[in-house]
Amino acid sequence: MASETRHVIKQGLVLTCAKCSTKNFLDPYPFWNFSGNTKCAGCDTLYAVTFVNGQETSGPTVSSGKADLLPGYAEDKNGAGIGGDKIRPAPQARPDPFSGKQKHITKSLRGKPVSGSPLKKEDLVGSRAKFIADQYK
Repeated sequence: MASETRHVIKQGLVLTCAKCSTKNFLDPYPFWNFSGNTKCAGCDTLYAVTFVNGQETSGPTVSSGKADLLPGYAEDKNGAGIGGDKIRPAPQARPDPFSGKQKHITKSLRGKPVSGSPLKKEDLVGSRAKFIADQYK
């Protein structure tokens, strides 16, 4: 009787779990120069991996501790996607545009408001720009 042993398959930025055959897709940007632990989205097994310039230099080896970075997407052995808190949310292209500050409104040659920039405290009357508040006096 032959015993079947499963080995971790080295596939670059795709980590196939040896225990549950889940494919964990490691996003290129966060994992490009990465050294640490990542978690299988199927069975929560921790793997230590090291990537330099997108190339796997060591790992994946089973480790202990906590996950430093979760995979970006995962699918089970049947091809169904795994979601929820097992994967991390997609990276955003830019931060939230709301800064919480008033914008200074500049005028055109004809006196019409055309653009905005951050206001200073002396430019405000209450919460309005000074020149707008002056129009209603």
